[in-house]
Amino acid sequence: MSEDEAGDVRIATKAFGHIYTVLPEHVRDDLDSLQREGAVYADHWIDEIGDFRHVRIAFTLEERAEYARRAWAYELWIRADEPHWARDVHGIDEDIARDADSYVVHTIHGDTFEPPNHCFAAFLGAHLEVLLCAPDRARQQVIELHGREAFLYDVKRVIDSLTPTIRSFNNREKGLSPWVVAQEDDARDLLYVMLRPVVFDLAKEEAVPSRAGTHKFVDLYSKSVKLFLEVKWISKRNQWKRIVEEIHVDVQCYIAHPSCDTLLFVIVDAARDVPDPRRLESELSGVQTISGRTVDVRVYIAEP
Repeated sequence: MSEDEAGDVRIATKAFGHIYTVLPEHVRDDLDSLQREGAVYADHWIDEIGDFRHVRIAFTLEERAEYARRAWAYELWIRADEPHWARDVHGIDEDIARDADSYVVHTIHGDTFEPPNHCFAAFLGAHLEVLLCAPDRARQQVIELHGREAFLYDVKRVIDSLTPTIRSFNNREKGLSPWVVAQEDDARDLLYVMLRPVVFDLAKEEAVPSRAGTHKFVDLYSKSVKLFLEVKWISKRNQWKRIVEEIHVDVQCYIAHPSCDTLLFVIVDAARDVPDPRRLESELSGVQTISGRTVDVRVYIAEP
């Protein structure tokens, strides 16, 4: 056991062949969970629900061993009374010392702090820092998502996989005919197949009354979860502004339908026409209230 500055006795953490006594509690917790179940837990911002949620991040065997190696280096640095340079501490591997001593801090406010900055992130290395702070969605399991939140999260993950799916279909291995996805209807049908296991009552082309007695048809919809999904396809340059205008018109129209609480637009930019996809997604997404009806509009852009 060890004793911290407040005089509290701390129980040593035994993991991966080492005994850790001075590491911060959150690092010791990670080591415990990595040894026990091969994963760590953290609180991450979830775009689909606009809030933080507890997540479980799975590590490979190699990543677990690397985390333990780098945590041990941090332990040694703290035990040595936190010297100016990690490279001066006996027992710290050269590659870890180099990472720690060259670590530059960039804040969300745009400030930069030159090395040395010996926080734990400095010892992690680039790969593990990204894994812990901004992990691959395929390896991130969100804890405590229920009902509509869980459903919309699953739908977003399907939409995120649209780009690699289209590329795979259009470039099948030698000897197999390609399953060409080359127009809006192709993308709609592909999304229907991909989303059908997630949305049990997903259907195509729901009619929505428009101006002058005419009707518009939304591409995909679900009455059970009150979801509309519209696909837009950009086939040539200088089309994206017209697509934005179409989206504004569609929102005005679709919001009147009683089954449209969430309205998703999936823009397939086959021409790479949108100059800044992530910025446009952000600008077009948001909650809108029109004539007393409120709809959650979310725009996603895929580039096959």
